[in-house]
Amino acid sequence: MTRRVIISSLLTLFIAGCASRPDCNPISGFELGRSGQAAPSACSALDYGEAWRLGRNLGALESELQNLQRLSAPNVAEQQRMRVLQREIPELETLARLNNLLPQQTDLESFGNQNP
Repeated sequence: MTRRVIISSLLTLFIAGCASRPDCNPISGFELGRSGQAAPSACSALDYGEAWRLGRNLGALESELQNLQRLSAPNVAEQQRMRVLQREIPELETLARLNNLLPQQTDLESFGNQNP
């Protein structure tokens, strides 16, 4: 009985220790950055930091575009900025796909997203 309690306690501590460790996978870093969250200090690998920065930049541009699109009557400068963002966001998404941080688009999806 005592042996079972000790094993159970050790297993519980091990699982709790694993749960408190940050996920230092570059995809997780990309998603954290994209959602505007800080990167955990424990994740210091170069590829994690690059993925986080790419996600942060993409998320900031997406947020800016959404805010501009909510305007009822954007001025000329705001319209021009929207056009720039509509070019830059897909470029960053492509970079993220090339780095396996976003799923690849199928040919059908990319065909459907083209403007006439």
